Amino acid sequence: MRDNLFLIEHSLEIFVTGSMSIEQDNNEELIGSAFISFIATNIDDLFVLLNLFIQASMPNSSLKVRDIFIGQYLGFLIILGITLIAVDISSGLPVQMIGFLGFIPIILGIKGIVEIIIEKRKKCNDIIENNNTSTIELEKVSLINDVNGEKLSEMKNDQEQQNSTVDSPTKSPFSQKFFDLVCCCFNRETLKVVSITFATCADVIAIYTPLFAQAKKWEIAIYIVIFLVLIFIWILLAYYFINLPPILNIAQQYGKYIVPIVFLILGIYIIVASDCFPWLARAIKTKNFKYG
Repeated sequence: MRDNLFLIEHSLEIFVTGSMSIEQDNNEELIGSAFISFIATNIDDLFVLLNLFIQASMPNSSLKVRDIFIGQYLGFLIILGITLIAVDISSGLPVQMIGFLGFIPIILGIKGIVEIIIEKRKKCNDIIENNNTSTIELEKVSLINDVNGEKLSEMKNDQEQQNSTVDSPTKSPFSQKFFDLVCCCFNRETLKVVSITFATCADVIAIYTPLFAQAKKWEIAIYIVIFLVLIFIWILLAYYFINLPPILNIAQQYGKYIVPIVFLILGIYIIVASDCFPWLARAIKTKNFKYG
């Protein structure tokens, strides 16, 4: 009898330890697949972040670090939302359609190149005009500008004080903070980062959809948490790499030339890699815009 009880207890211990080891192996495989799938699909996004931080490091840039941070997360959350919808309905927009968003960085690159050309022409015109004007006239103009600038600054200060005295009692602190938060999250620069992030991560939907489809709900939650943590690490890597003193000096000197070129290359890469135009040709030929 004791021998039988001993055998039963021993078999139960083997079963429990075996099931625990299987669960540990499954968890390790889950975490490993999350890391591998994220790195494989977001290597190009790291270069995008580097380019955005180069642009933000330039002195007169309207792009801020918070815009990159918020835009990166909003863009990636949109991608995850589309992936979850595609898993639920087992069909969605063809991934090739997202490739047409590659025109967004191309337009930004062309805009940057045009701005550089206009700036160069203005500098050349200023040099020619400065050579034709005398130093006395320049001093007169500077004195007039200084006097007018002081008057304008005084007028602006008076208007700001009046506006603050009028507006301060009407706006509550909570509504003001909420308004500032909405403006910070949905300004033009943040939306630009969102569109670039969404365009560069089109392949993520094609890879994450079958990955989520064969996973349980709690496994999908673990995937999402790991991805969001890795996005934060991605942003930190790009930020601290760009802010190294020698790299920062190069970025500030040559960033305005680097950023448009990288945007152009990025947009062309997105369009070519997504096969959006071959898909469009097949869709027009077969009249099937769902599957191409």
